[in-house]
Parts: sequence; structure tokens; C-alpha cells
Amino acid sequence: MNKNVLIGIVLIALAGAGYYQFSYKPAQEAAATAAADAKAAEEAAAKAAEEAAAATKKAADDAAAAAATAPAATETAPATTETAPAATAPAATDAAAALDPANFDAAKVNALIDASALDAALKTTLKAGVDAAAADPTKVAEALAAVKTALGM
Repeated sequence: MNKNVLIGIVLIALAGAGYYQFSYKPAQEAAATAAADAKAAEEAAAKAAEEAAAATKKAADDAAAAAATAPAATETAPATTETAPAATAPAATDAAAALDPANFDAAKVNALIDASALDAALKTTLKAGVDAAAADPTKVAEALAAVKTALGM
């Protein structure tokens, strides 16, 4: 009888070890892997935020440097003011015509956005809105209003 009891205990121990090995341990390893992945993602996000902050600071420094050189550029402006009104009048008329909902042409509005001095992210956003308006005529007024606001018109 002792022999049968010992064999039963060994079988129960083996069954418990098998249960641990095949169901509990993989769950623990998956949780540890998920935690390591989350930590790596957090570190990557922190690094990306640092890089974005550095890029923003560099852009601000570049803008400050450009602003510092702007007075030198305005000294030459009076000499060229005679040709400026004639050159800008048709451009302003073309811009107003392109931004009229009755004459909506997505290609012309996108060209106007590309020719502007807006930053790349805003240009991309505005162009996406214009493309959406080309696909859905009910969005034309909204898209053109956003472009006019961004261009200061």
C-alpha cells in the first residue's frame, strides 16, 4: 500500500509541476515581456520628446536670428517699393479669386498654400482640408475659411 501511495503522490506532484510549467509560467513571462516593452516605449517617447524640444528650440533660435537680420533687409525695401505695388496687386487678386467658394479649384488653393510662408505642418493640415473639400463640396466654405484665416486674409 505504501508503494501505491508514493506513486500517487509523485503523480500529483508531476501534475502540479506540469500545470505550473505550461500555464502559470508562460503568463508570468508574457507579463514580464509586456512590462519590458512598456518601459522601452516610455523611454522612446521620452527621447522623442527631448528631440522635439531640441528641434523647437533650434527653430526658435533660427527665427530669432532671422528677426535680428530683418532690420538690414528693411533698409533696402524703400528702393524697391516702386515695383512692389504693381507686382502684389495681381497676386492679391489671384489669391482672392482662388479663395472664393464660387470659383473653388483645389489645385489653385493648394498652390497658394505652397507659395505662402506658413510652416510645413500647417501647410499639410490646410492642404488636407482642401483635398477633403474637393471630395465633399459641403466642406468647401470651411476649408477656404481656414486657409483665409491662416493666410491673414
